[in-house]
Amino acid sequence: MVAPYRLYGADLSPYSVKIRQLLRFKGIEHEWLPRSQARQAEFARYAKLPLIPVLVGADDYSLQDSTPIAETLERRYPEPSITPDDPALAFISAMLEDYADEWVNKAMFHYRWTYPADQESAARRIVDTMLDGATVPDRASVEASVRSRMTERLHFVGSSAETAPVIEASYERLLRLLEAHLQGRSYLFGARPALADFGLSGQLGQLASDPTPGALLTKRAPNVAAWLKRMDDATVEGPFETFEQLSATLAPLLREEIAGAYLPWMAANAMAASEGTDVSVDLPGGHFTQKPQKYAARAFTEVRGRRAMVADDASLAALLGETGCDRWLEPPTTPAVSNDSAPDSSDDVLDESADS
Repeated sequence: MVAPYRLYGADLSPYSVKIRQLLRFKGIEHEWLPRSQARQAEFARYAKLPLIPVLVGADDYSLQDSTPIAETLERRYPEPSITPDDPALAFISAMLEDYADEWVNKAMFHYRWTYPADQESAARRIVDTMLDGATVPDRASVEASVRSRMTERLHFVGSSAETAPVIEASYERLLRLLEAHLQGRSYLFGARPALADFGLSGQLGQLASDPTPGALLTKRAPNVAAWLKRMDDATVEGPFETFEQLSATLAPLLREEIAGAYLPWMAANAMAASEGTDVSVDLPGGHFTQKPQKYAARAFTEVRGRRAMVADDASLAALLGETGCDRWLEPPTTPAVSNDSAPDSSDDVLDESADS
């Protein structure tokens, strides 16, 4: 009997894990199908692009791109909800989810494919999934090929010797800020997970699984480590907290990471994508430059559109103004980047299993 949903993904794909955790939380029956060489023809039947995750319904209708998948599941299965009733908190949750997808992913990819121990660990696990128990004459050469291919993609997320200090400082800041926010709190918005929990845990769970960033997380952020473990089987323990209860410890995160790194990069990226230039922006830790990412430019338009929908919320305006976020969240004045091309976020072309 076919399960209501089949999820094609990989344990080393933060976006696949995001959706798997969400399906578990909502109690939606599904079959987890790791993408492997043996399953390639089956996968290709449903994937419009050779990218994971892919969610397939019993009617063989498929969805790709983790954020639209999550939003679709929330509409179809509204309980237990991952959307706070307070529109201000719902906006912050959606913005943090995008921050995870578009900015924290840089740290995940950077650490995994920059440091030799992390490269070796990831390549070994990817090949385990690719082969799905099969043996090959020269496994070492297969792992070396994976390492070579993925390290060549570091430039897609802007990882280089010059930008490494920016990326690594951001990761360490995030651990510090989340550690304080999760003190005495089960999830980011209270006693139940929100969309932001699934986005951030997808990325940070990968960082925790790799030797170099994982050691940092274990040493410096035990509350974050406990939360990541909780997210593997997230449950409703109680209600979402109120805006007033959350704002004191959300404010430093919004100020230092969202307004300090993510939003300036998103704005610079959107401008570069519109003008056909390279991204060039000063961020905490140094100067950051890379080729523009069109998918992130479209995501920035979406985030600013969501902000406009709660423009009349005085408490939210005060928080976003005080933390510096609203400086970057004005409605777009430049044309949206064309949606004709395939996405180029790490949900796809940078996914470890994208071309396996």
